[in-house]
Amino acid sequence: MNDNLIYALIALAVYIAYKKYTQSKVLKLVPDLLSKGGKIIDVRSVEEFKSAHKTGSINIPLGSLNNRLNELDNTKPIILCCASGSRSAIAKRTLLAKGFKNVHNAGTWRSLSKY
Repeated sequence: MNDNLIYALIALAVYIAYKKYTQSKVLKLVPDLLSKGGKIIDVRSVEEFKSAHKTGSINIPLGSLNNRLNELDNTKPIILCCASGSRSAIAKRTLLAKGFKNVHNAGTWRSLSKY
C-alpha cells in the first residue's frame, strides 16, 4: 500500500472520530437546550421528513433556510439535524453567519430519538 493512501485513510479516520466526538458533546447538551426552549430543526427534504422524523421537530429544508429565518427565535437554542450531519453542519454555518448565536449540530435526526 502506498504512503499517500495510508495518509488519506488516517485523515479520514481522524475526521470521522472528530465528527462523532463533537456530535456526542452536543447530544449531552440536548436535554438542557430543550428545557431552555430550544427547537429541533430538521433540514432534510420534505419527502425525507415525511417518511420519518423526530417527534416535535420542525422541518425547514436546507434550501429553504434563508427564506424562513423569520420562523426561528434567535433568543432560544436551535438544534439542527439531518440524515448524516452534513446538511445540518451547513445549516449551522448559515445561521451563525446570519447572526444566530446558540446553534448546535446534533448530526442525524435518529440520534435525537431518545430526547
